[in-house]
Amino acid sequence: MSTDVQPRSSEQQQRTYGNWRLGRGAGLFGLGPAGTIAAFLVMVLSAAMIPVSAVAALVTAVLGLLVLAPLAIRINGRTGFQVITARIAWWMARARRHHVYVSGVASRVTAAHQLPGVLARSEVYEVETGRSGLVAVVVVPQSRHYTVTLRCAPEGMDLVDQAVIDARVSHLASWLAALSREPQLVQAQVTVETTPDPGTRLAAEVTATTRPDAPALALQVLDDVVRSYPAGSAAVDTRVSLTYTAPPGRSMSHEDVCREVAARLPHLHAGLTGATGAGIVPMSARSLAAVVRAAYDPDATLDLARDPQLTPDWTQAGPVATRESWDSYRHDSGVSRTWCMVEAPRGVVYSRLFARLTDPDPQLLRKRVSMIYRPYSPADAARLVEADKRDARFMAAKKPRPSARDLTDLAAADQAAQEEATGAGVVRFTVLVTATVADDGKQLDEVTGIIRARAGEARLTIRPMYGCQAAGFAAGLPAGIVLPTHATIPF
Repeated sequence: MSTDVQPRSSEQQQRTYGNWRLGRGAGLFGLGPAGTIAAFLVMVLSAAMIPVSAVAALVTAVLGLLVLAPLAIRINGRTGFQVITARIAWWMARARRHHVYVSGVASRVTAAHQLPGVLARSEVYEVETGRSGLVAVVVVPQSRHYTVTLRCAPEGMDLVDQAVIDARVSHLASWLAALSREPQLVQAQVTVETTPDPGTRLAAEVTATTRPDAPALALQVLDDVVRSYPAGSAAVDTRVSLTYTAPPGRSMSHEDVCREVAARLPHLHAGLTGATGAGIVPMSARSLAAVVRAAYDPDATLDLARDPQLTPDWTQAGPVATRESWDSYRHDSGVSRTWCMVEAPRGVVYSRLFARLTDPDPQLLRKRVSMIYRPYSPADAARLVEADKRDARFMAAKKPRPSARDLTDLAAADQAAQEEATGAGVVRFTVLVTATVADDGKQLDEVTGIIRARAGEARLTIRPMYGCQAAGFAAGLPAGIVLPTHATIPF
């Protein structure tokens, strides 16, 4: 992400942001590099078979065309081959009943209410740091990923000068650039989750600070405030999850890796403070279990807020039953739909671009917006921006009259290469949006319209995660699910 300055007046300037690029390899007929090479091989093979048999050459050309055509067709940012593969994988999963999960006494698999799907084997270790107390680290054994989550209390943007907001964005950009130099860091995830506020924290605070000999009028006013304040209000929970992998070439136990991950928190904590303000604390195992439990069972949120002792262990934080559909996910008392980003906003944007997307919506039981960053190492970033620049020049030069989008993409690639050469970091990022309601009928259709409207205000192109709603739901939780890694791991 790069910055530019757009003058508003002689005394004040507002900073703009942009230069997001969708990486694509150079190729012909909409094919990537591998597809283009395969197309040339098919043409060469067909031409070589003409002297032997014209029929065989024609059959080879037709078969090659049928194989390569799905690679050239684009459907919502995905190739036709990817769409067909996703459908086949979904049909196979349904045939094996992998889309249904039942835990507890009615389960044939486990008597505990463990987490389903990609989180089934996850564990939580608590590490004593001496500075921040106990820090919980979520371990996903099949991918050897270790995730620590920080809970933040951002100050918001109301009544904040634009210069302060620009400074916060600058601190966040510096923090993201520093992640590329963090050893063994795989992914960073910033999640903003909004829920209706039950008012339990306000009631607890008023009860703890009220004196029994207070005036009757004051007690009556406080009682009215406690009863009326939660109506129409929302609770906002902001979390930053950092996912590491085990160091290569070293035989280390899960406990040793967790201690090493926890030891890196002070440096990352200091870099994040300038971007989010104060109130950054590592989450404990009980806090993580409460978040996951409430996500799978929204009806339990009020009970968990009133009595934290009801929070189960991580091994019991899963749902009683779930059922995954092609475009939705039923879990205990809620039904969720998860969308992912297809295309980032075009052109320049302002610092408040995603504010409306993350704002609370009273029609939803829960809304979770996650921005997932996967940083490149400095060496990989240098090679990437140079390759992008070459590909952008090829795409613009192969046409007699390049389109405006090709020229804009070329300019963005050149600017990205220049900024990387001066020390800027390069990260891959995406956005996941999960909306939860109580009914999977008309209410879920209304939610779809709301989320698409919010994404439109953010100039973001999104689509439902068809065929992988359960994995998309789990990816937004503070458990460190790296979706590209789990796409190649059998379960």
